[in-house]
Amino acid sequence: MTGVYVMKICFIVDSYKPIYDGVVRYFDSVIPALIEAGHEVSLVCPHIPGTEKFEHPYKGLEVIRCFTPGFYTQGYYVALPDRELVKAVKKSDYVVIHSLATLGVIGGFIARFCRKKTGLFVHQDERLVMLEMLNDPLWITNFTVSLISEIFYPCFIDAFFCATVRFKGKLLDYKVPEEKIFFTPFAIDSKRFNPNNKSVNIRERHNIPNDAIVSLFVGRVSVEKNIKNLILAMDLAMNEIPNLYALFVGKKTDISLIPKKLQNPERMIFTGFVPDEELPCYYAYSDFFSSPSINESTCFTVFEAMSSGLPVITSEYRHDNDIIHMENAILIKNLRKIEDIKESILLLATDEKLRKKIGKNGKKLIDSRTWKYHISEFERGIKYAFSKQKKRRKAKYNRM
Repeated sequence: MTGVYVMKICFIVDSYKPIYDGVVRYFDSVIPALIEAGHEVSLVCPHIPGTEKFEHPYKGLEVIRCFTPGFYTQGYYVALPDRELVKAVKKSDYVVIHSLATLGVIGGFIARFCRKKTGLFVHQDERLVMLEMLNDPLWITNFTVSLISEIFYPCFIDAFFCATVRFKGKLLDYKVPEEKIFFTPFAIDSKRFNPNNKSVNIRERHNIPNDAIVSLFVGRVSVEKNIKNLILAMDLAMNEIPNLYALFVGKKTDISLIPKKLQNPERMIFTGFVPDEELPCYYAYSDFFSSPSINESTCFTVFEAMSSGLPVITSEYRHDNDIIHMENAILIKNLRKIEDIKESILLLATDEKLRKKIGKNGKKLIDSRTWKYHISEFERGIKYAFSKQKKRRKAKYNRM
């Protein structure tokens, strides 16, 4: 136990296995740590074809899958709340929402109706998702964001959790009081993600020469990852560096983002989905990591790359300057400029000493982060929510 009440914690999420993204990898680390701390965990997610309605992957965890009408967009199944979600909320002590759309928002209403304390783990930018991914009109986007920031946040959420400075900044922009924000940074399993994890020879598998310089991208081929600009910048860089190769690991969620006319298509390798047990090998056999995402400066894949000793190309905007800075990353100011991404690629691809220096610095910093600290801050957020409830009750009693 780590000093907080033993809780029945219910997570409401928009994806879970067999989908394998950053959210799922997060839960693979956090849920066992919560159970070890004495908590019981339920996880409500979409019902994906081929999965059971209820699952118990291991002791202390129950997975509950909600009705999915068949809509599938940007790599995710759209689910609708059902009575099983209501039951899960009623049985819980604390509800944590991990995605607002569809399950999250209604889950928040249900949690408040059932008088449950709620938390929100913020890892998305709703404005960007609506404008860039869903192509919603600006007025609809502004209206929705106003509802979220002015009604849903203050009325339905007791504590906010974020793993990066970028999303803490978003919450402050939305006028969330800083005392309600709990910084719960990611940690990485360095036993899995390290420079020596080469059990599968990735270069041999994809016919990449041993003397090649390899750039790695891990994530879905989707708009928010800025993948089209990365591919075009990589193609230009390849014109100048004949032994530069690029690995793109992840589902081709939107193949329209892959330009049809490239000058060096034979050196761009799209692997599709990669089993989780093989993923660390892709990092270990690469030379640097390219992630010029417009949605996030620091994320799971960036930290996995750092743990694997790779220098990282990422966004300068609201980056976590305690762990991402010019001594251990290449920061891009304007992610829309293909030339800027290209120059960052050339800088790392042509300077082996710089790659090693940045990679070494980054690994040292990410190895200092632990899940134990993440859980302690998460529990502090739970304590905060329940202490506010006690204070309100005490104030009401004193007025009588």
